[in-house]
Amino acid sequence: MEVEDAAGTDGSVDLKVRRPPALSDIAYREIERMILAGEIGTGVRLNDSRLARKFGISRGPVREAIGRLVSAGLVQVVKNRGAYVRVIRLEDALEIYEVRAGIERVGARAAAELKNSSLINCLGQQVDQMDQLKEEGDEDGYYKVNLAFHRNIYSASGNHRLIEMMSRLEGELQLFRHVSLVNAGMQQSNVGHRDIFSAIKNGESEQAADMMECHVRRAKQRLIRLADSLSTIRKKHMNT
Repeated sequence: MEVEDAAGTDGSVDLKVRRPPALSDIAYREIERMILAGEIGTGVRLNDSRLARKFGISRGPVREAIGRLVSAGLVQVVKNRGAYVRVIRLEDALEIYEVRAGIERVGARAAAELKNSSLINCLGQQVDQMDQLKEEGDEDGYYKVNLAFHRNIYSASGNHRLIEMMSRLEGELQLFRHVSLVNAGMQQSNVGHRDIFSAIKNGESEQAADMMECHVRRAKQRLIRLADSLSTIRKKHMNT
């Protein structure tokens, strides 16, 4: 436990107690990181005893963390078998895009109405950065900046339920085993980003909302087309 000195407006000193994070919080953040980084693969069983030994803590906080990861949509419990990292299939990913289209529409409208110069500057820099990453063919870098761009927009809404839902959907989509398909179409994707950014910058709330919804739905259609192409290629190889 740490104690900080903070000077008050009247010259007095306030003592602020900063408590260390709970063990379950530490376990939650680390297991979440391992899952999203692919260190623990989809479909893998979470062994609470092994994780507890790895973190140097008891099983209780690890079990609590796993329960929270279930609520976050990253883990599922199979009766009489244990907790497993969720497997997100194509059908799940398409459903996520459909829900995102409606939720992110609300976030884009709110961001345009906010007219926040710091947000606008940040979004502009991210769009330029994605253009550069597209030219370099850096899919991983593009994917990370793309996530940050969307997160900055919907977070600007200040709508805690919206932010919570989007955080869950983002995590689930990162579990999608064909994440390379999500990255596909960088050039078309960033044209959409620039249009959304322009509408937000100009305070055109309904246009920003429409563009965001169309942008997410186009991403869904790209995913469908690419998945169909891969399926066709696999069938041809199987028949040869």
